[in-house]
Amino acid sequence: MSVIEVELRLTNPQWQQTAPSDGTTGSLWVRCDIFCPDPTDPEVLVSHPGRLTAIRVNDDEVVLAQDRLRSWPLFWALEDGADGGRRLIVSDDATAMRGALSDPRLDPRARRELLDAGFVSGTDTLLVGVHQTEQGAIVRIDRATGRARTASYALARFSEESDMVVDPEEFSDLLLTALDAGMGRVLEELAARPGSPRLVLPLSGGLDSRLLVAWLTLHGALDRAVAFTYGRPGSREVEVSRKVAEAVGLEWHAVDYVPSDLREAWQTQEAADFLEYSYALGALPHVQDWYALRSLMASGAVRPGDVVLPGHTIVGNMHDEHLLEEPGVTRGQVAKAIIVHHQELQGDQRRAYADPYRAAKVRDFLALWPFTGSPRDVQSILESYNVRERQTKYINNSMRAYEHLGLEWALPMLDVEFWNAWHRGAVELTATRDFYAVLIARLWARATALADGAGAEAIEPTEDADLPYFAATEVSEETRSRLKSALSRLHLLGLAERTFSAWATLHSTMSFEAFITDTSLPSAAVQLMGGRKLLGFWTRAFLNDTWCRRCRLFTDLPVATPAELEAQQ
Repeated sequence: MSVIEVELRLTNPQWQQTAPSDGTTGSLWVRCDIFCPDPTDPEVLVSHPGRLTAIRVNDDEVVLAQDRLRSWPLFWALEDGADGGRRLIVSDDATAMRGALSDPRLDPRARRELLDAGFVSGTDTLLVGVHQTEQGAIVRIDRATGRARTASYALARFSEESDMVVDPEEFSDLLLTALDAGMGRVLEELAARPGSPRLVLPLSGGLDSRLLVAWLTLHGALDRAVAFTYGRPGSREVEVSRKVAEAVGLEWHAVDYVPSDLREAWQTQEAADFLEYSYALGALPHVQDWYALRSLMASGAVRPGDVVLPGHTIVGNMHDEHLLEEPGVTRGQVAKAIIVHHQELQGDQRRAYADPYRAAKVRDFLALWPFTGSPRDVQSILESYNVRERQTKYINNSMRAYEHLGLEWALPMLDVEFWNAWHRGAVELTATRDFYAVLIARLWARATALADGAGAEAIEPTEDADLPYFAATEVSEETRSRLKSALSRLHLLGLAERTFSAWATLHSTMSFEAFITDTSLPSAAVQLMGGRKLLGFWTRAFLNDTWCRRCRLFTDLPVATPAELEAQQ
């Protein structure tokens, strides 16, 4: 039996080729920010901090290793050659991967999924026969048979009762110790970089970004940081961000998001290049920060090599919390909750739930561990799916925008210490963001007091904060409850909620309606009233190559036939 040839299409200059450290034959390619003694060993990777992707080529197999962040995804495909042999193509770049294929074809099933979810779940991509690595996974591909086996070493799973932390103060100490480790590493790496780069914080004024600002304040590191926000001039969100920065003396910049300016920038070749670089063969490009950072770099407020520090975190990935209180939750209930929550962008959840292609992938995910139906089990499944799919493929993929602009990035609240600490918290501490909000309020009170001249040791913990957290509306919960009750009695609640949601979307404080490019705003309003989401407009226009008309990624691709899809099984 002939051995499958291996063809590497690696485009990033940061890859380093070495010999395996265990003395075996073969070659090893690694891209990482922290040295790892054995970057394809899951027992080593499970505790490895930082970012890492690795490829190991031996005589009998090829091993692809992906870190828990999915920092830099890999793509691979097996192709038959004209001479009867087979080749394995591995690449770190969507364009290079597509160019290496002899006959690239669009997978209509994956296209429908990205249309509804904003990403392609599992190991599939938009191209037939092309696979993507998943977060926290090792892929082993046999060079004799082409058979691939995937093992997950870092699923986001909560601890068992014996290791669970129930006491809020103990859990608070655990999280802050973990944050110290991750952020301390960020500052060490920043100091080691040439050119005196700074940390760049996207500052909404909400919980996650405020936590980072508080930590930097309490550790005397604000002189190495700059914050920014964006939105319509004079919007409440911009004002909250400004007040947060002013409270601690942090340098702050605002970028006006004017719809006409966004539309003009969105149709440039620069935008087209960004989309092609960032979609990773299976995700809607994450566009929120792109225009703001582009503007800040043009003004010199942010420089190439600066390190963007977004508030992406392992916290808050739970949904359908009511399932934690229901007795006898079934596997089918959990599967339905996953599909309905993640596949609703077009407002037609029934289509997603009835799709055997998507349902099969959810069943495969649920089969990764035994199902008990306990609250802890349900929480682990819902959160780990959210982390593996939407978090890494859409949210974490926003790092591509930073890289495309020549910026570095760090995600300390998704690194191993904070990841492990969060998963030790009891259900009542982790199912919602309530405990997390109190923790941040206490830390923020200490930070603002320190900025006002008090000594850090003299500051007593408090649950009060001086500034409001970002909220979508300033209507009180009591007033909102009365309004909802009255509208419900008149059978108008659903209509009122859809009307308000449609109005809020088309008057976004971030001007995101400017990215609706394939329909008129009145038509968009009608569709929003029918249940379609803002990202649903974006996914459809992106897949139709009408989001940015200079970008052509899909309309020139032939669509695979059912027979071709069957042949890939």
